[in-house]
Amino acid sequence: MLKSLRTSTKLLLLCSVFVGALAVANYSLVAEKQIAIQFVRKELVGVDHLEALRGDYAIILTNEEGAWTGSKSAGHAIAETGSADSHQLDTNALEGALADAIDKLKHAVSADQRRSLSVEALTAARRLASRIGDDSNLTLDPDLDSYYVQDIVVAKIPTLLSQIGELHSQLEMQSSDSSSTESLAVGALVLDGMIRATLTDIERDLKASYRGGSGDQLRKALDANVETMVSAWKSYLDTVKASLANANEASTLDRSYASAVHSAIDTWSVSLVELKQLLNARLAYLLGKLRSSLLLNGLLVAFSLAFAVVTGRHIVRPLLKLEGIADQVGQTQNYRLRADYESRDEIGRLAAAFNAMLAELAAAREREAIDAARQASMQTELARVARITTMGEMAASIAHEINQPLAAIVNNANASLRWLAQDPPNVKRARSVLDLVVSDGARASEVIGSIRSMLEKSSQERIQIDVNDLIREVMTFVRADLRHHGISARTELAEDLPRVSAVRIQLQQVLLNLIANAVESMATAEDSVRTLIIRSQKTDGCGILVAVEDTGVGIVQTDLERIFEAFFSTKPEGMGMGLSICRSIVEAHGGRITASPASPSGSVFQFSLPGDKPNRPL
Repeated sequence: MLKSLRTSTKLLLLCSVFVGALAVANYSLVAEKQIAIQFVRKELVGVDHLEALRGDYAIILTNEEGAWTGSKSAGHAIAETGSADSHQLDTNALEGALADAIDKLKHAVSADQRRSLSVEALTAARRLASRIGDDSNLTLDPDLDSYYVQDIVVAKIPTLLSQIGELHSQLEMQSSDSSSTESLAVGALVLDGMIRATLTDIERDLKASYRGGSGDQLRKALDANVETMVSAWKSYLDTVKASLANANEASTLDRSYASAVHSAIDTWSVSLVELKQLLNARLAYLLGKLRSSLLLNGLLVAFSLAFAVVTGRHIVRPLLKLEGIADQVGQTQNYRLRADYESRDEIGRLAAAFNAMLAELAAAREREAIDAARQASMQTELARVARITTMGEMAASIAHEINQPLAAIVNNANASLRWLAQDPPNVKRARSVLDLVVSDGARASEVIGSIRSMLEKSSQERIQIDVNDLIREVMTFVRADLRHHGISARTELAEDLPRVSAVRIQLQQVLLNLIANAVESMATAEDSVRTLIIRSQKTDGCGILVAVEDTGVGIVQTDLERIFEAFFSTKPEGMGMGLSICRSIVEAHGGRITASPASPSGSVFQFSLPGDKPNRPL
């Protein structure tokens, strides 16, 4: 069907396919970037919620009679300070629970009630902080710049505030109930150890956060606050120990408690500000990358379309002119017509050769007309019919096979000119050469082929590949991933393997896919030695065999028969295309791929490929 289309139509189809491919690529790019952007925006929503929750912690921890005038519940505070996207977080139930706990605490009439309800409110606040971190992606973000700061603001500081609140409540209970002094002292000492461990975790996370790209910024903003907080809390804990031995330390203990709470709230505030700055910087970077990618792709599309227009103008138009001249010559047998096109490219040379051929044919026709006048009328009529038939075939060949290799046409046309230049012209030999021109028309057009190579992806060429070198190259790609999962890898490569004729990038993809599956299988296996073995060996004849063996969870026997089917996967999140693609690539190279259980655990994937046969002496 494509052979019958005009050149302009083929060029238009090529441009349409190219633009469509770019549109699909741009859509995929935008979709991928939007996922990352929405991820960061949701984190910013979580930061807004944590900022509101910080105020609730301050209210709960400074719980005193008369301290609730004008204060708002947690649910109201988050609703008023939360962003427009707060509906993305499933925290309504926990916000309501915190609001109820604070309202109860607000209306408590006795010190015992306030202590009990304060612990309840702190528990509700800590649950809400944990849910905010989960639902807003803050606990899922692996970016080194913000990971440890997120851990501090989502987990560590809320935990620290809850522990100090619980400790303070126990100390107040001790002062009011002297009968349980010993048990309360034990509980206070346990909380003392937990608080100190949390402080150590905060310091460790803070130092780890400095390893990111924003380490200097975080060090300047957080170092002083964290040091002040740690010093205040350790001072408070020392005061607690003193108060357990001396009940007269109550006033000093209250001042130390207030100082520790305020330092923790201040550190939490500064950490939230820095985290928001980091997330906003990442969001700006992602938006900038998206805009620059779209701009670059737009410029590429514009340049490609402009190039296609220019190419069409300098190829399609000259070809249409040549086609028109050929049709006109075929219809009128007027060999004095000429193609009005001058250029140094193949079409220009074809036009020049076509004009020269028409000139020679016109001269030959004149000479034949003179000779025909001396001959009988029958001979003259036969010669005229022969010339008309020859010219009609030549014109039809040019009009129908305009995409033929231009160099071959020029050479054959020049040969025909030499036969026609004889006196008298050798029409029979000229006609045989023109038949060669017709046969050359079956070849692919070099002109259109050069345009196709510019506007569409060329077919991949097979080369001679050393499979052992390919395996070593792939192992360098996956070395970091293997080290990350604690997997030891070794290769057992046979020497003197025959080379294979293959597309290098496709065989790389097969090996990478099989190794990735093995890594995933071993990562989910518990209490097992994680070992990956890559083998290569000769097969009968001139073929090779490559095996990938792991010690993972293995494959169920009932799944072995379907493991290479498209869209079949043993993983909940899998698409079921990796092994299907591997099988298609291996079979396209004339090979075969299989899977089998390994002993004592794991699985073995192996594929065979035909090697190059050695040359035999004649």
